[in-house]
Amino acid sequence: MERDNRGGHNRKKVNEDFFKAWSPKMAYVLGFIYADGAVENCLESSRACYLSIANNDFDILMDIRSAMSGQQTIHVRYPHMMKINGKEFWCQISYFMRIGNKLIYNDLIGLGLCQRKSLVIQMPNVPEKYFSYFLRGYFDGDGCISIGKPMDRRLDVIFTSGSKIFLEQLANKILGKFPLIKSSISFGYGAFRLRYNWRNAVDLAGFIYQNIGQAPYLKYKYVKYQDHLKV
Repeated sequence: MERDNRGGHNRKKVNEDFFKAWSPKMAYVLGFIYADGAVENCLESSRACYLSIANNDFDILMDIRSAMSGQQTIHVRYPHMMKINGKEFWCQISYFMRIGNKLIYNDLIGLGLCQRKSLVIQMPNVPEKYFSYFLRGYFDGDGCISIGKPMDRRLDVIFTSGSKIFLEQLANKILGKFPLIKSSISFGYGAFRLRYNWRNAVDLAGFIYQNIGQAPYLKYKYVKYQDHLKV
């Protein structure tokens, strides 16, 4: 395609068609972006549109960059203090990469993303075949897995979002896969949490990690799940 030398695309290569067709890797990365990504239209100031992806795990950003055939630099945000609503929070080291590409931006907008998405995102129309990969991506970006005390070894799988409607839609999508599964949604510390525990969490984690090699995954969360299965 014809390039605008004044901007619009950065000089680093990336697969511009990555989000045009569903695949396990595409669904995973889309889910991850819904959790830990952002899109930004800067056409007026720099003639560019950007996708930014951030996480505390360097390796997962490497895996995502590889899936997208990208060459972008992964930058470091060093530990720092952040003030939110008058309270100070210590932020640990994190990593981010930025992709400047109008085609990718437009494809992501078409898939349901928007600028300043945190409080307003809704569940995209993910084909059933790829839902587990999308769920894994979102879980790796904005979810957690926890194991209870040694006496009960309760497994919890939790998804977090600023958008309650997104979590409600996500829960309904999961319910379609597991008609008897139980969950709860709560609010605290400025975010909503969709929680599954005990057998519900075990079944859902198995679904998230099915066909593990078909798409990226956060290693430490997967190891935690595997450790629970060994007991």
